[in-house]
Amino acid sequence: MYSLTNGASRETIEDFVQSDGYVPAMELNQRIFKARSDAKMTQEQLASAVGKTRGAVAQWESGEVRPRHSTLQAIAQATDKPLTWLLNGVGEEPTSLRSGLEVVGEVAAGMWKEATVRFERTYEPVAVHPDYPGYGQRLYRVSGNSINRIAANGEYLHAIELHAGGIEPENGDLVIVRRLQHGLAEYTAKTLIWESGRWLLRPESTDPDWQADIELTGDGDTEITVTDIVIAKWSPIERRRKIPR
Repeated sequence: MYSLTNGASRETIEDFVQSDGYVPAMELNQRIFKARSDAKMTQEQLASAVGKTRGAVAQWESGEVRPRHSTLQAIAQATDKPLTWLLNGVGEEPTSLRSGLEVVGEVAAGMWKEATVRFERTYEPVAVHPDYPGYGQRLYRVSGNSINRIAANGEYLHAIELHAGGIEPENGDLVIVRRLQHGLAEYTAKTLIWESGRWLLRPESTDPDWQADIELTGDGDTEITVTDIVIAKWSPIERRRKIPR
């Protein structure tokens, strides 16, 4: 199975843009996304927790469909958010002192993990890219050499989640790809290519072990999903001597 996850239409992309110096109130779909993200849950995990499908969660987060009140209650309970905040944006939503972009996962070809295991998220001091919708921008840490033509081990890929960003992948984009197989998940980054009437995922590595294209259609045992578009990379430089805070 495969999926180019359906994001919001291009006509609604302005809903996700935040102007410099002004932070507008979040809409319901954005609060649902934030609740899920803060709870470190995937769309599949939230869907399972509230008894719905992943496609339903995607529609809520894109703003296509508004959940019923009973479903919103279930979302609040599953994500440990106050129902009043989820409904209208007010309530006991704590103010975060963390700055920068959230590191939501790791890209590493060949590293399969239990799909239900949640990544221990951190923040890195990376600014929102001004040329793209601010909402839904996040980081993935690179592990290994499966994308070393573009990013080295320990660097970060700056990406936009498709649902939150309101954009769709195009031929030639570098994308984050999730593969699910027998309850295990692998996240990698590859270039999306349209060739000979089919979509291919092309490695960006010099390692001979990672040279074969992958068909987006996958096979009967593997579900392939494009989750993010990569727009930049960030490379931290560690100083031997730290400045005390």
